[in-house]
Amino acid sequence: MRSLFSFVFLELVLVTAAHAQAGTCPDGKPIDGVARAGSSQHCLVIRRYEVPAPKWPQVVLIYLHGDNGGTIDWPANSTALALGSAVGATTIGVQRPGYRSELGTSDGQTSIQDDDYTSGNVEILADALKSLRVSYPGKRLLLVGHSGGAAMAALVAGRFPSAADGYLLVGCPCDVDRWREWRNSSAGKSGRWSKSLSPIREVAKIAPGTYLRVLVGDKDDNTLPKFSEAYVAALRESGNDTTVVYAAGSNHGTVRRSPELHKLAIEMAEKLSR
Repeated sequence: MRSLFSFVFLELVLVTAAHAQAGTCPDGKPIDGVARAGSSQHCLVIRRYEVPAPKWPQVVLIYLHGDNGGTIDWPANSTALALGSAVGATTIGVQRPGYRSELGTSDGQTSIQDDDYTSGNVEILADALKSLRVSYPGKRLLLVGHSGGAAMAALVAGRFPSAADGYLLVGCPCDVDRWREWRNSSAGKSGRWSKSLSPIREVAKIAPGTYLRVLVGDKDDNTLPKFSEAYVAALRESGNDTTVVYAAGSNHGTVRRSPELHKLAIEMAEKLSR
């Protein structure tokens, strides 16, 4: 009993000390790993969801939302909480760069057009993940991104390989150029994004052996399965052995609640805990 108490007390001391040393965001809020993550130059708004008696206490699941024109809500029953509860791990919902919510505004750039998978935003996200490592010393970070959040996670994996320990891309528009062409043609529109990076163009930056998995709904009519398939094919050519997992009957939205997502995230959390 004494050894267990000592372990819990030591972990509490380490986390408290990490929070005390982390600094302050540009908006004056502390970089605490609970409401803010980042540096004195830029911070992201975050929301931590605690899971009672987590099954994987050594894992922190970090969830990146999809595109929504610069605004987002953080309801109590959010996708982040549902996923964390299903997996059994402390979960942090990250508000992407430039996004606004009732919790504040994340630093960075976005717009109603969602053309924001930029190098600057990727760097801001990587800095936030770096600060979360300080806030949660000794934990393994599992980064889960949906839609545009998946694209951002893929870009981080290539440009900042130590940002997380595992990456799960869900409904990823990983071939941005082809995806935007298809979205425009299907809606009878014209024009291309001019700012966003495309993950498929950066697969060579992802080190062989990176723990990365890809999931897409087989009924996804937004980020079509072929975009995930093309990305995985490019990954395999560059030396990363991964495959596409399909969520049966799921579209672009419902894949976030699919049993395939929960199963894959649990498998990754288990492996990261070994």
